[in-house]
Amino acid sequence: MTQHSVLGTQHSTWVGQPFPRIEDRALLTGLGQYVDDLTLPGITHAAYLRSPHAHARIVRIDTAAAEALPGVCAVMTGEYVARNANPQRMRIKAAGSPNVYALAHDKVRYVGHPVAAVAAVDRATAEDALDLIEVEYETLPPLVVAADAMAPGAPLVFDEIGTNVLWHDTFVYGGVDEAFARADQIVRERIDIQRYSSTPLETFGSMAQYDPSNGAYTIWGHTQMPGQELGGISRALRVSAGQVRFIVPRMGGAFGNKLRPLNLISLALLARKAGRPVKFIEDRREALALSQSADMQVDVEAAITNDGEILALRIRGIVNEGAGLDFALRHNVLMLANTVNCYRVPAVSYEGYSVVSNRPPIVANRGIGKPVMCLAIERTVDAIAHTTGLDRAEVRFRNFIQPDQFPYETPSGNLYDSGDYPALLRKALEIIDYDGALEKQREGRSQGRLLGIGIAAGVEPGISNAGHNALIGESKITGAGEAARIRMEMDGTVTVYTGGLEAGQGHATALAQVVADQLGLHPDQVRVPLTFDSGTHPYVMTSGNYSNKFHGEDVAAAIGAAQKIRDRLLNRASSQLDAAAVDIELRDGRAVVRGVPDRSVAIAELAASAYGSLAPDQAEIDEPGLEVVHVHTDPMAIRMDANRRVKIQLSFPSAAHVALVEVDPDTYETKVLRYVIVHDCGREINPMIVDGQIHGSVVHGIAAALLEEFVYDAEGQLLSGSFMDYLKPTSADVPMIEGDRLATLSPFTPLGTKSVGEGAAVVAPAAIASAVENALEPLGIRIGALPITPSRLWTLASEGGARYGHADN
Repeated sequence: MTQHSVLGTQHSTWVGQPFPRIEDRALLTGLGQYVDDLTLPGITHAAYLRSPHAHARIVRIDTAAAEALPGVCAVMTGEYVARNANPQRMRIKAAGSPNVYALAHDKVRYVGHPVAAVAAVDRATAEDALDLIEVEYETLPPLVVAADAMAPGAPLVFDEIGTNVLWHDTFVYGGVDEAFARADQIVRERIDIQRYSSTPLETFGSMAQYDPSNGAYTIWGHTQMPGQELGGISRALRVSAGQVRFIVPRMGGAFGNKLRPLNLISLALLARKAGRPVKFIEDRREALALSQSADMQVDVEAAITNDGEILALRIRGIVNEGAGLDFALRHNVLMLANTVNCYRVPAVSYEGYSVVSNRPPIVANRGIGKPVMCLAIERTVDAIAHTTGLDRAEVRFRNFIQPDQFPYETPSGNLYDSGDYPALLRKALEIIDYDGALEKQREGRSQGRLLGIGIAAGVEPGISNAGHNALIGESKITGAGEAARIRMEMDGTVTVYTGGLEAGQGHATALAQVVADQLGLHPDQVRVPLTFDSGTHPYVMTSGNYSNKFHGEDVAAAIGAAQKIRDRLLNRASSQLDAAAVDIELRDGRAVVRGVPDRSVAIAELAASAYGSLAPDQAEIDEPGLEVVHVHTDPMAIRMDANRRVKIQLSFPSAAHVALVEVDPDTYETKVLRYVIVHDCGREINPMIVDGQIHGSVVHGIAAALLEEFVYDAEGQLLSGSFMDYLKPTSADVPMIEGDRLATLSPFTPLGTKSVGEGAAVVAPAAIASAVENALEPLGIRIGALPITPSRLWTLASEGGARYGHADN
């Protein structure tokens, strides 16, 4: 078992400190540049004609009138795209892989499917041109919910694959059947979760330019996976990856929503056709319609003893992928990573379905699959408490993985790095005063108040091991890792380039703190560019900003590069100070002989000599210059074994959540009164930034539980396509977030860190569902679906209480 030396060998001064974010000055002074701030000479603006139908064949498109409109530079249809580009390739190739082009070709498969694109002198002219394009459709029956798409004889979304089930498989780990045979009781739960979105402040945008002299493209735009995106875009455009320069400016939030390779491909083709650069910025209606997590249904069966011990789980998950391929299959594999949550369950089976339909393609919204699996397991644990008559906290304590069992291997092969789940929950219950809350609940019920206490605990897996792709299909990408390049200038300051991206999380600040510690500098002496450029930044296929990988992969790559710089500085200092390199440390901007503080030399002086001392005798000390590249490959990211067991994710932070809510007995509106979270993300590089991530992800989770839902009618029309209908929380909807932190260090990361970004968004929906069900216990209402809306609760209460779920799933 490979383990890192926690904290390395360099003295830690800055890691662990709440250092102010270095990214914020530019933002607060209006100097931060986003895609919409960029322009080029001769720039044109794009608009897309989108399908009004969820499912239809394209009989005819007439673009003549649009092309004749003054100010229009180019009009492009799916026919042009199919002639000049390859179809999109699935990131994980399933047995059946349909053809999906950057514009609809022959058929539209969801409302909003782009049918044509126009480049014009401004956005208004481009949208006027869209009104002049004539399209004749032959409508087909739409398939909106997964159950209808899976039904025998259902119309096909993709004719060429002959089925609407893109993927189906079953994984069995341990003696599941034997455990069910000897169980005292079987507890069953069904969970439905809606489509929702984290809705970044900045919508998706991009700008493209084509150079006919060398057939090269430059794309400025959004992504969260630049390495993978470059490969997919270049393949689609039929050029080498070396002919695509990809520049990613800072992003105003991402949350998995900033992944639209088809848009980047279509814009590049439109720029080529127009002979001028083209820019496109989504409007909010487009963003809401095209940035949605998957709607899913999860069935759980738990084999238990009469004292509440979980012997085994049988789980079935159905994912409605919509009509796209980009993130098809991902939800299923990441749900498989979280099947036991934080519990000591020896046997598990998981049956997964990925189903295509006539809803828009899904994106990788914050947590991608993990919130629903956590919700399903935590709802099942509450059901076990209800069945056995035990307290909900007690059932959790009886089944938690214990602190002395780490690293803990789950039935499917995940290796949980560290944790103390009982301590997390005990601390959360202490903060909320659990016994006092129960007493207040009893008093409130005697007065007709519906008060509820919600309990949820969970792991929040991070760092995807691409080796898990083998579970569900073929992929050329394996493992996990990141690349970093560091250059120390002659004045001793450094610049750090990685394949990671900036989307508001504070990664630049954290990297500055880490590298400053490694090189004995102040974080102000460390520059971290906020714009990724494939022409200057190192990257690998797993590079990017996703899956909570920063703390492990990006940090490890930066440390590896910094250590190479440090070793070269120490070599030069050793020669100058006449001391062994091992006896010298870097601190406070100087190389100092340990125990002899008067024997030192400025790091800036060493750096200057590295660039200026080029004589042969000096070159023997070290090669000139101070610029290095380090590619970190995660030793934990091994391939799937013969029993289909694999470390799907590599980092396992955890948390316990307790929520207090009150449901209005007349309107059935839910108000969150208190919210407590005690979390463990290992060693925190910057506690202030961690607090921001925790608070933001709690709000995302509360919103998913109570407010947000993309509602579709039977024809596939979106009914909640604006913020008038798609509800987001305000400060009045969310209480102050209370809590505390524990820190069990990971033995598998250089600094003992664990993930934090998705964090509370994974567990919070389960805590709110638990609280609302507990509040409605006198009415006999059970919660099995999100969001928990007043209208649905009122209907159930008026019918005398029933299970709260989605009938159309």
